Amino acid sequence: MSTTVVKKDFEAYLREARSWETDKLQQLEQSRTIAWRVAVGSAVLAVAAVLALAALTPLKRVEPFVIRVDNSTGIVDVVQTLKNGNTTYDEAMNKYFTQWYVRYREGYSRELAPDYYTNVGLMSVGLEQQKYFEFFNPKNPLSPLNVFGPYAKVRVRIQSTSFIKPNVALVRYTKEVERGSDKPQVSHWAATITFRYSGSPMSEKDRGVNPLGFQVMEYRNDPDVLAPVETEVVKQDMAPPVQTGPTVFAGQGTPVTAIMATTPVVQP
Repeated sequence: MSTTVVKKDFEAYLREARSWETDKLQQLEQSRTIAWRVAVGSAVLAVAAVLALAALTPLKRVEPFVIRVDNSTGIVDVVQTLKNGNTTYDEAMNKYFTQWYVRYREGYSRELAPDYYTNVGLMSVGLEQQKYFEFFNPKNPLSPLNVFGPYAKVRVRIQSTSFIKPNVALVRYTKEVERGSDKPQVSHWAATITFRYSGSPMSEKDRGVNPLGFQVMEYRNDPDVLAPVETEVVKQDMAPPVQTGPTVFAGQGTPVTAIMATTPVVQP
């Protein structure tokens, strides 16, 4: 066998070797180019995804809230915070006035009776003023002056306040009647209040009690049927509606102490 390499064949071999190396280098360059393109494309997609999430964050938020459940009545109430906004602010003010109206109208102690009597008048329209005057009058056997006398006290504890309509509130509350060292008698009630705000002139003293002119146009008080029965509830029926009445609080010109002195107080 001849071991002599023909020059022509050797050159052909070198050309093939160089072409194989060139192909490998080209393939390596192509792979590197593709890898860089994939990396750049992935980075662009990642940045776009982050920006998209950042843009969507203000549109969707999770706002936690607290639900309060009364252990004795089972009434559910959502505890809300006061935010910057007319609706939430108005709702907070409406709750404030309706709750205090219930406290004034349904609470009782002989020492605070004159103040409560006056405050109910300042926060009621003429018809409700007349109804409350007739109810509070000592000539009425169911007047608090006769039912509770000089020693008993009625504490009002608000359970929840909701709105049936923007100007109609439903206030659920409990009455605790305390007579000396006896165990308080607890009853559950629901007051439905239709109200408005009036811009009528008012003295500086009265404005201190009712600064926004809160006025109750209709008041209804019923036993709360959703609450458990703990004690026997004695419903205090209001006087029948009066079709005509004064535009100012009946008897407001006469001090409450004088009204209470017109009739002897019946001891409970």
